[in-house]
Amino acid sequence: MSEDLQALLERIRSDGVEKAAAEAKSITEAARKEAEAIRQAARDDAAKTREEAKRAAAASAAHAQATIKQAMRDVKLQLAADLQRQVADLLAADVKAAFADKARVSEWVGKAVDAYLRGGEGGIEVELGGSAAEMAESLRDALAAKAAAGGVEVTGSPAFPEGFTLRLDGGRVEQCFTAQAVTDALARLLRPELAALLKDA
Repeated sequence: MSEDLQALLERIRSDGVEKAAAEAKSITEAARKEAEAIRQAARDDAAKTREEAKRAAAASAAHAQATIKQAMRDVKLQLAADLQRQVADLLAADVKAAFADKARVSEWVGKAVDAYLRGGEGGIEVELGGSAAEMAESLRDALAAKAAAGGVEVTGSPAFPEGFTLRLDGGRVEQCFTAQAVTDALARLLRPELAALLKDA
């Protein structure tokens, strides 16, 4: 009987060891699978983070490039505006200096009147403004022969803008040769040239 008991105990012990070994193997396998799953999840997360970082870096670079291009456009537009303003200021100074030369203004008025008289115009009114107004009498005398032939009237008013204005057809047609009008006309002519220079720069 003791041998049977011994065999039974041996079998129980053997079964317990085998069962424990099987459970240990099962637990170890489960732990290994779980560890592998954790490692894979970590690798996936790392890959996802790298991709997101690449996309963010690319988006940041694209945004920076767009910002730089916009800044360059803004600088170019500002430069164009500043250049046009400086050219207009230089033109204004040069034109003002030219209109301060009374002999030159007298010559311009004479040429303008001649051109209109040759074109068959009569009844020309010349109005001198600014500092040129004081030349009205002497210019009226200088144009006296033309005034007799074609009817030229010369008046002056220092209150009017610097330069002169011609009125034809009873005042219905007016040609303005003031310093401001000449400056504006020259600035309009130069604008395309300046734009072309800036475009090439």
